[in-house]
Amino acid sequence: MAKIKADLDLHKLEIFYWVAEHKSFSQAAELLSLRQPTISAHVQELEEAVGGKLLYRMPGKISLTPLGLMLAERAKNLLAFKRETVAAVEQFHGTLSGELWVGASSIPGEYLLPQKLGEFIKKYPGVKPILRIGDSAGVVTDLLDGKVEIGYVGFKGDDRRLKFEKIWDDEMVLAVPKGHPWSKRSHVSVDDLRSEKFISREHGSGTLDSIRQLLAKRKQPAMELLNITMELGSTEAVKEALIAGYGFSILSRVSIRHELAEGSIVEVPIRGLKLDRDFYQVFHRRRPLHPIAQTFREFLRQV
Repeated sequence: MAKIKADLDLHKLEIFYWVAEHKSFSQAAELLSLRQPTISAHVQELEEAVGGKLLYRMPGKISLTPLGLMLAERAKNLLAFKRETVAAVEQFHGTLSGELWVGASSIPGEYLLPQKLGEFIKKYPGVKPILRIGDSAGVVTDLLDGKVEIGYVGFKGDDRRLKFEKIWDDEMVLAVPKGHPWSKRSHVSVDDLRSEKFISREHGSGTLDSIRQLLAKRKQPAMELLNITMELGSTEAVKEALIAGYGFSILSRVSIRHELAEGSIVEVPIRGLKLDRDFYQVFHRRRPLHPIAQTFREFLRQV
């Protein structure tokens, strides 16, 4: 049976965590501003302390042993506790510094949060926001995996591990390019939608999910009311295809405000259908918010 030391060097544990996270000694060395041989020595000493191998070492590749997987997960929790404690102490003294990890779907991530984050760091200049933008489903996955601390998405999920709080209203509009046959009409009907090519966001998008829910009020399945000819991975890509004349789309008003003002995109009302939706702030119910994330949450409530 392996002999295990009664104590662990938390500094070595932190070094091992970053090796495990990046699957690379060299990347961990660069991140921590240490020499690679120093990194290797610390990991080896930690292996001796815990009485077993933490890493499988192969040419050009490393992977975690079962013991390494367990220890990396524990190390992740310890490092999160360390960050939270440091932030709590700073908050007690009236200062705040560190990283704010935020996940957001494309509309809040590209059009709403940059300004809010800018205002936040004016008040707390020691904070460095890190914003990960993806589709709403991806943001929820990142939140569950602990890759972000707080998320902003375009739908209210039903995962009981997460708490969704409404934070912003949004209005979506049917958008066509300048010169499109519908651009001179006072409105179109829901039945008209099938007759034109629809440029869609990808599956997992909060915008697409909202469109499905709004159109689901009709008797036929929502997607049968749309002739989807493209599925694109970002709102910007949808706008480019729209302006180029490849069809119409339904987009958040805030995402096309400049194009509406300059006239390259035209809004057309849909008779009898109001395209309102909400954006939600989401975080883990059982995982206490990091003090910086909690401060940002309160900051958004005030502004």
